[in-house]
Amino acid sequence: MRQRLALLIGFALLVILRLPLAWVQGRFLGEEGNIFLAFAWHRPAIEALLRSFGGYLNVGANAATLLAARLVRGGVLPLEFAPYSTMVTALLFQLFPAALILTGRTFWLGNRWAVLSALLIVAISPMTEEVFLNVLHIQFHLALCAGLILAFEVPRQRGTRISYWTVLFVAPLCGPGAIVLLPFFALRTLVERDRGRLAQTAAFTIGAALQLFVFFTPSPVRGAFLDPAVLAAVMFVRLAALPYLSSGTANRLGDITYTSYSEGGIGWWATVAASIAYFGALIAFALRSRRDRRDPAIWLLLSGLAIGGASFGGGMIATDPHEWFSVDAGERYNFLPLVLLTLSLVAIAMREDAYFRRICATLVTLALITGATGFTKPIRDLSSGPSWRAEVVAWRANHDHALVL
Repeated sequence: MRQRLALLIGFALLVILRLPLAWVQGRFLGEEGNIFLAFAWHRPAIEALLRSFGGYLNVGANAATLLAARLVRGGVLPLEFAPYSTMVTALLFQLFPAALILTGRTFWLGNRWAVLSALLIVAISPMTEEVFLNVLHIQFHLALCAGLILAFEVPRQRGTRISYWTVLFVAPLCGPGAIVLLPFFALRTLVERDRGRLAQTAAFTIGAALQLFVFFTPSPVRGAFLDPAVLAAVMFVRLAALPYLSSGTANRLGDITYTSYSEGGIGWWATVAASIAYFGALIAFALRSRRDRRDPAIWLLLSGLAIGGASFGGGMIATDPHEWFSVDAGERYNFLPLVLLTLSLVAIAMREDAYFRRICATLVTLALITGATGFTKPIRDLSSGPSWRAEVVAWRANHDHALVL
């Protein structure tokens, strides 16, 4: 128990240190302050809690900013420290995947190497800083929890089962990304014919149905839908070149691929071919299992590929084609597929087949080296920003001053 607690604290410190200046300055990220907090400040609580923005309900961001607004307006928290309320809330939610990794029932987390690797994959994967320390993006961490629960065995303890149901119910109500995993829950339930898995699927289905049929609407701000070949090239740049090389190298490959694509050349098809070969090999690795269709690597891999395909190919990233191939554009969409795919490699590396173990362990090590190398170099837009406290001081001196977030 003490060892698990120490690892959880270490994970929290890594998350905190990803954006150290955010703690010094105090920060809201984008719509977190000027949309969510502002709405919660001026509107009734129930309206703020259930407000749909950008085409979907994000109940996590709504509730966290509503709490911050009430704490400030009630005199419990000075306005100067309002961002720390949402940052701490986000940090707590971002500990959920780590807690699952440390407590989940599964063979592939049976030794220290696997556990430490899994925790580091979540905490330091490259070009994923955007999803940390803000409540807008706890939706990604809850979706990751759903992916982990899918790959774990059904817990025996009733309390743990209820906590899993709660996460699965809330995850789709924080964003539609988690809903991509619903068919896999249904499929695994059919494969296992387990009542515990059926209960998980039911909780997930209820949350997803509420999101889709009550709150979700098409949004005009989403980007273009990509054809399969372009999607394959984008996924190779973001999910293969990025973790094993570096963000700079991945962007250079992205630039070359984009130039060939935009000029109608044939060179970019090499990236498409590399993508098919790489992800095809991963699928082949995952399917070579004595544990058949219940093997967690299969479910982690399918989850990562499905979310990557939906995110990159389903109009989530920018409409500018050049940004499709840039790993630091819409980097929040890198997080889930990158983490889930690399976790699938950990699961494969824990099998008895020595040949595949060595390959996958090497890939995991390369991914961790890339993440560690870029850990202290977050992208400029996230590494620094205006000081919230200084902005509040300026506003108190002159109420005509517009707070800069």
